[in-house]
Amino acid sequence: MNLPALMTVASVIVMPQLVYMHLHSLLDSLYEEEASHRVNNLALMATGLILGRHVQLWEIALHVPLDIQLTSITRRFERLMADEDFEVKRFFAPFVSAMVVSLGNEQACLILDCTQAGPKCRVVMVALAYHGTVLPVAWRTVTGGKGHVTGQIQRDLLKEVSGSFRHCRQVLVLGDAEYSNETLISFLRSQPGWSFVFRVQDNYHMQPQGRHWDAIAWYGSQSGIQPGQVQHWPDVLYTKTHQLSGLTVTMHWGEGEADPLYLVSNLSAADTPHLLYEMRAWIETLFGNHKSRGFQLQRTQMEIPSHIDRLVLVIAIVTCVVLGLGTHLCLSNLTHLIDRTDRRDLSLFQLGWRWLHRLITFNRLHELRIVFRWTFALPPPGYQTA
Repeated sequence: MNLPALMTVASVIVMPQLVYMHLHSLLDSLYEEEASHRVNNLALMATGLILGRHVQLWEIALHVPLDIQLTSITRRFERLMADEDFEVKRFFAPFVSAMVVSLGNEQACLILDCTQAGPKCRVVMVALAYHGTVLPVAWRTVTGGKGHVTGQIQRDLLKEVSGSFRHCRQVLVLGDAEYSNETLISFLRSQPGWSFVFRVQDNYHMQPQGRHWDAIAWYGSQSGIQPGQVQHWPDVLYTKTHQLSGLTVTMHWGEGEADPLYLVSNLSAADTPHLLYEMRAWIETLFGNHKSRGFQLQRTQMEIPSHIDRLVLVIAIVTCVVLGLGTHLCLSNLTHLIDRTDRRDLSLFQLGWRWLHRLITFNRLHELRIVFRWTFALPPPGYQTA
């Protein structure tokens, strides 16, 4: 075998160990008082996830630098996922703290959404809007299909994270139609400095000031607006059952869209809730990276919600590492090492992901930096004129 071939073989052997060592060092510095076996196994899982890009435990185990039976590694990870003392909130707290410290007292935009995880579960996620994507903040897995997550679960999850953002001058919460329920809206209205914009089904009823109760779609049909236009109804009563007062309903018919979008918020028309709502789609990039474009979360065989919560913890930690590294690359003006110079083709996640694997390839993981920063702007995607 010639020398280049020997070097390639040596790299295959050494690189997983180096990735593990760097991740273990990082996590050990964050969890100084935690049991060493949990920190060690978490670092091993994160290593296998980065190198294997798949959430099934045996796939993760394939890339773990332990010279023992593959089934033994897999069972070790199964025990970690079932460990009741392996608390998701406690282990993710350092990453949330880093986000909040970087954000300071600026506006926080929290996005709510659900995604499928395995054959029988869904994960409801609270995420922080961040440069066209999101940073995961908190999540909860529930058994059931689409529409199963109740308003109480949504409220409890937001209540859990509310303390982390108490110093922000404003918190904006965005969500699809399943979040436009009385339980969640009433909770958000009770939080000083919190606002929300939720999509709403057009068969819900409202009563604009001085008018009668009718379906939101009926008022939309009477408005006469055309594609590209917006209509606001301020100070409405929302839903005939709950009659929540002082809300704004917005009808936005986007150019090229077949149907208008209906939104409910506690903002005024001057705050342009329909424009703020556009950030809600940012969470889809996170789910894409967690699923079909990345770690295949939908293909896990786990069915116990608490076990999936711990699996998502590993994914969330890797996501923060990647987005933090992508941020560092942007702040250092080094994106040309990964992306084109005449246009931006890659998301922040892909910038960090590809740079991470370049660092791994060239044994330069000592250059890995994790930074969260809101004071820079990604260039818009596509061709950039000189």
